[in-house]
Amino acid sequence: MDPSVIFRKILIFMCLEFICDKVNGNTPDHSSCAGILPADLLGESIPKYGILPNGVSVLYDTNSHAHAYKFSRNTVDLQIPVSKIFKKCLYFPDEFSIFFVIKHERVYDKRECILHIGQSNSTLVSIQYSRKYIIFTYNNRKVQYRNFALKDKKWHSIGFSVSSSDITMTTDCINKRRKRLKRRWPSNLLLNNSTFQIASCAPGQGVTLGQIKDLIFIPGADAAVRACPPKTPQHRHLDNRLPALPDIYRIGSPGPRWDDCTWTDVGNIAYDLHAKSLKVCVNGIWQHVTVNIQAPSKDHKLPRRLDYIDYHQDIRTPGPSIDVEVFTIDGEGTFAVFASSRPRKSKKDTSIIYKWRKKKFIFYQRMETDAAQCWKFFTINNNFFLAVANYGKTPDVQANSTIFKWHKRRRKFKEFQIIPTWTARDFEHFVMNGVHYLAVANHAKGTSQKVDSEIYKWSTKLRRFELFQSILTTGAYDWTHFLVNGYHFLAVAQAFDGFSTLTDSSIFVLQDKKFVLFQTMETNGATDIEVFQIGDSVFLAVANAYNYGPQNINKKQEYFTNSTIYQLDKGRRVFKTFQTIETFSAVDWEFVTIGDEHFLIVSNAQNRALEGDHLTNIYKWRGVEKFVRVHQMDVLPNTDWEVFKDKKDMYFVYSNAKGKTSQVLKAYFMPP
Repeated sequence: MDPSVIFRKILIFMCLEFICDKVNGNTPDHSSCAGILPADLLGESIPKYGILPNGVSVLYDTNSHAHAYKFSRNTVDLQIPVSKIFKKCLYFPDEFSIFFVIKHERVYDKRECILHIGQSNSTLVSIQYSRKYIIFTYNNRKVQYRNFALKDKKWHSIGFSVSSSDITMTTDCINKRRKRLKRRWPSNLLLNNSTFQIASCAPGQGVTLGQIKDLIFIPGADAAVRACPPKTPQHRHLDNRLPALPDIYRIGSPGPRWDDCTWTDVGNIAYDLHAKSLKVCVNGIWQHVTVNIQAPSKDHKLPRRLDYIDYHQDIRTPGPSIDVEVFTIDGEGTFAVFASSRPRKSKKDTSIIYKWRKKKFIFYQRMETDAAQCWKFFTINNNFFLAVANYGKTPDVQANSTIFKWHKRRRKFKEFQIIPTWTARDFEHFVMNGVHYLAVANHAKGTSQKVDSEIYKWSTKLRRFELFQSILTTGAYDWTHFLVNGYHFLAVAQAFDGFSTLTDSSIFVLQDKKFVLFQTMETNGATDIEVFQIGDSVFLAVANAYNYGPQNINKKQEYFTNSTIYQLDKGRRVFKTFQTIETFSAVDWEFVTIGDEHFLIVSNAQNRALEGDHLTNIYKWRGVEKFVRVHQMDVLPNTDWEVFKDKKDMYFVYSNAKGKTSQVLKAYFMPP
């Protein structure tokens, strides 16, 4: 059995003992709705033996070793009277949870329905999903969550936990998205002759065309907390999608049989309702498991962890944006500037600075640019500067890149110094021995990819940048400065040599007041180098964007590339390959530390270039497991990511490589 499957069984029924105890006397009784027990809605609506209802078939997923139900468009008669589950209820419960395990099979455009509770002409509660959203409806009000999960044709568990004031959607025991209700959950939802309708809503409102493994109703709003393990299982093959439940569960049956487990159950964890204990399949026998979760003391401050990321704001830019720079000016606030260029050459190119006010970026200043590629903010002696790398109209003509300086009285950036460049891609600011430097990555000159990229040094006497050193580069795209044990390094990402993208990128080290070659690395259309440190280890992540040349003579999947993370071997004084990650035209890596946890975000500049979605991924450092994907975001094509904080809130902003709308996302945290 695939070891990844062993650990990918969600522990939903861990919650049942706790919740049943609460319902049976440990919580205040709801006078009109007492004695509700967990219910397997699929088990109640589909006969276990005999003829299946019209439009329903049973499939066996060989990868997950799970039996599931598949529904066709004419499936409309899977109904259970509400009175069968809510035996003593006059009103709909005001605290409950609903879990389902689903695997979709198609790229859906219209809404598809998981569950409908109500009558044919009225809705008390329903759960639907579309390409963009998972939608929870109650009393004709909608709560929408971005659909980041149901797009990869894999099994996923979705749980809704409802209280009087908010709704939390839990996905795969990893992502929790909590939304506060604009109006409190109504306590007077009359049940009357309502029914549970499975896999469809009212006629014409969409049938679930995927496969459903389980559909569970559980009283209590904290079911997800009890269902999910306190920590995500760590396994080198785990892809953090926790699909099908073990097939042993049959809540509605009078007495589930615990037969000897087979080889397909090895490692699976299940909950025995009658024994009120967890069991695990070991050597053909279901053995009891003792779970001891010790709650932290009140004095113990839990580290914050990234739980999920959700949409926050759209930002309109003059044109597609290659880069975004977020910066803070003391006494003025936080700003974001996008490197944008207009698609029409007849108009002047402009980039815009936005200011962060009341949790939104608003227009602040327009800057004249020339096919801007990158912005870099830096400070020299309490003066604030912005440098823009301009590509220009054509590689045949030298363009000027510009350094702007903040005018303290006018509170605007004004032109300060012109730097002559050739198809400039990037500026990098760094400080060595108290002296400020600015390196520019020149990409090409005319028809040649070989051109000098230059390093400028700040002159305290002239109060200007002067040329310090020229370094011959080939298709340079990005400079990155870093410091290791007192040694200064500059790494350059080189994307194209005029013949192939499979070329070398280089690392230089400062010796005798000059940068000399330290090491080369074979890269494939390299556009960004991100250097970061975890503990005593130094890493270098290269974003490879394009695969063109003799190595791909048939020009197949040119945007599918492997990006590489290198680790510094301090003994041998060389960066060695540490991990390779599949990417889709990666243009930027962004390293983020939250508490004690470390993350890497990779951009996908060609997002949605081919049929299907190519999601932007977030990888989490897991020690011996290296970087493991933990989040996927359905966002627009993007080339650069920045992270910033506003008090206790954390935000992610990215530049849209193909359109005029960039976005801000908000990170949400929950205690582990």
